[in-house]
Amino acid sequence: IRRPWLVIVAATVISLAVMPGALRLKIRTDGHALVPPDAPEIRLDREIRDQFATEDTMVVLITVTHTESIFNRDTLALVKELTAEIKALEGVRATDVVSLATEHGHRVWPGTINARQFLDPLPATEEELARLRKDLRIIRLYTGTVISKNERSASILVGVPHGMDRTEMYHRVRALVAAKGDRPEEIQVIGAPVAEALLGTHLLEDLGVPDVVLGKSPDQARDFAWPESLGDLRVFIAGHVGLVPVAIGIMGLVFLVSFRCVPGVALPLMEVGACLAFVFGLMGWLEVPVYLTIAVMPIILTAIGIADEIHIITRYRDHLRAQRFQSNTETVTATMEEMARPVVKTSVTTAIGFLSFALSPIGPVQAFGLFTAVGIVFCMFWSLSVTPAMLTLMSPRRWHKPRTSDAGASMGNRRSAFELVATMVVKCRYAVLVGAVVVLILAPLGVRQIRVQDSWINGFSRDSAFYRATDYFNRQFLGMHILLLRLNTGYESHEGTIPFSNLQIAEVTLPGDLDGIDDPAELIGRHIRIAPNNPPKEPTPPRPGRRRSEWNAWIESARREGDTIVIKGRRQDGAPKFALRGASGNLATFKIEKSPLLSPETLRRIDALETFIEDHREQTVGGVIGTADYIATTNLMVRGLREEARVIPDKPYQVDNLWRHYLRTRGIDRRRQLVDDNYGQSLVTVFMKNANFIDTQDLMDDIRKYEAEHLAPHGISIDFGGDVAVSQTLIRAIVSTQVRSLLLSLIGILVVTTIMGRSLLWGMLCVLPCGFAVLVNFAAMGWAGVPLGVAT
Repeated sequence: IRRPWLVIVAATVISLAVMPGALRLKIRTDGHALVPPDAPEIRLDREIRDQFATEDTMVVLITVTHTESIFNRDTLALVKELTAEIKALEGVRATDVVSLATEHGHRVWPGTINARQFLDPLPATEEELARLRKDLRIIRLYTGTVISKNERSASILVGVPHGMDRTEMYHRVRALVAAKGDRPEEIQVIGAPVAEALLGTHLLEDLGVPDVVLGKSPDQARDFAWPESLGDLRVFIAGHVGLVPVAIGIMGLVFLVSFRCVPGVALPLMEVGACLAFVFGLMGWLEVPVYLTIAVMPIILTAIGIADEIHIITRYRDHLRAQRFQSNTETVTATMEEMARPVVKTSVTTAIGFLSFALSPIGPVQAFGLFTAVGIVFCMFWSLSVTPAMLTLMSPRRWHKPRTSDAGASMGNRRSAFELVATMVVKCRYAVLVGAVVVLILAPLGVRQIRVQDSWINGFSRDSAFYRATDYFNRQFLGMHILLLRLNTGYESHEGTIPFSNLQIAEVTLPGDLDGIDDPAELIGRHIRIAPNNPPKEPTPPRPGRRRSEWNAWIESARREGDTIVIKGRRQDGAPKFALRGASGNLATFKIEKSPLLSPETLRRIDALETFIEDHREQTVGGVIGTADYIATTNLMVRGLREEARVIPDKPYQVDNLWRHYLRTRGIDRRRQLVDDNYGQSLVTVFMKNANFIDTQDLMDDIRKYEAEHLAPHGISIDFGGDVAVSQTLIRAIVSTQVRSLLLSLIGILVVTTIMGRSLLWGMLCVLPCGFAVLVNFAAMGWAGVPLGVAT
């Protein structure tokens, strides 16, 4: 008050010094930024993805509007061009891009056994297009994945590399689409990574964050089409004005009506603007990105920041009306002597409440609590310094005008009305307390009905292009969201050394003490490889027509003879003695492998699991594709698309031949996206439509029960991964940490208010209204069916 200009200049300098940091802000509103990295489910998901080289999928959806199907040369050429361009993007692995242009059919190049890709060469005639459509219909594996059920759409599936900014990846793909110009096809980019990226971006847009801050180029600017309905008007205001400017504008009108002067509007909004500039500038300098949790912080700080200003200005005007002091300085001093302690106490307790979120294990939640608390403390210092400095410099005439007798009577009547309410509450205090107790008794009944439920897609407006495209994709394809199942089928191997004399024309004698083998019959159906024990240090490639000295066979019989086990292979595998006849030395090494994914019985159990999961349509399952599907389909393709060949073979060596064909056709990288090198672990993909927390949890629980009853007795176990599993962990972590932080917040406020008031009763009286309001709020949510999720 004694040095107002010094205070104002200092506050301005501090704010302007920190403000440029806002230009350094980065946007991290994707869901993966909210996931606790040390959660076991997250580590398991990353392990599964690294093992099978698979990532969350972004979808480029191409839909024809000018013809009946995608089977026309122009659309297929577009699919092929876009596929090649996306493969060329920096950081994108070619094996993570899947479309009609990357997949192989059963047809081969003339004079070779090399399978052709569907669009290589591009079908040119009606006959070739019809043949392609017929092949795809018979194969069936690609319907619902890269072509739609109604054959009017094609998709390009793009795995988003781990660690890549999903929003940046989305804009890069959108740029490729935009470069195609005006086309008769409609091209949209959707998928779980896009949903996570766009939801945060849309929220920031709705709050009024400028496009330049969001990193948008001019061609990505929002459309200023004039609204044609009330719904369009709501979207237009949110998208082109922003909720924060709207909230500030409404508050300004309220202040203007209440205080009837421009300073009454300017002072509170000045504090809010300075607070937001300081907090977001500080975040920029400290390199803390804008997370999805922080996106709502401006509204919170706007509401909290003006509260102290309202109390101070109201009390200041009351003193001016009462004309208790001779000078404006005395009036400001008296006002601040009264209001300083309440401002400090309310600000500190509110900041403590938000600081409880800093105890969360989730970084974005910590940042939300910490910087909201920083903003509240900033507002407190502003209210205790800049506001009184401003009031000192202003003329009291700007605030107070003599009221007429009618106006004074009106004010007196309003005060009397409040006094009447207070008098009635005191007089009927027992009835009020009984009513409060009744509410407290009934509230837990509503709280018990609260459900944890959430979905990224449901966060979008039903009228948005993204939601409509996603809904179409879920109807015409297998589903947008992915649940990965890693099947551990129990790979085993036995290794040892035997003399060459143990190799006979038809039989091989092995040691009888193989670990875990009690009955030699357990070896039947397993694969054995015998090779010389002394391979050359620098092996040279074999000459054409010369076979390597090695015997590979499938064990058809095994018996125990004394302390040895005698095994015999198939006749087609040849004689072990002759296979190694050119080897030098006296010893040979053997390796016997149990690779369950070469076993028809194991594949049929997986097929039964896939059928069981597909029957869960009520849990939004759209389809399942896994090991059994690929083996049966490969068998179909190598046998000329005869429908009766869509089966799992009866012999392990036949399954092995199909895997070899799959490897030769697709390559080692694509095969490793399905099974490991030992054929002991495999990946099953569950496609889900409109995945949500409750249905997904029910599905995962049912799969666990099926595993215990039908798979575990055969040594098969399941691990979960995929964007659906990550979302389950995210939602559960967010909800649990918010509820826990809420309780810690109440405890922290109780401690602080007790210390400030030097009375436990005083502290409890401060906390009880907050706790009562929270309880009633949760009860109302339970009764109204409002779910508890990331947003609520």
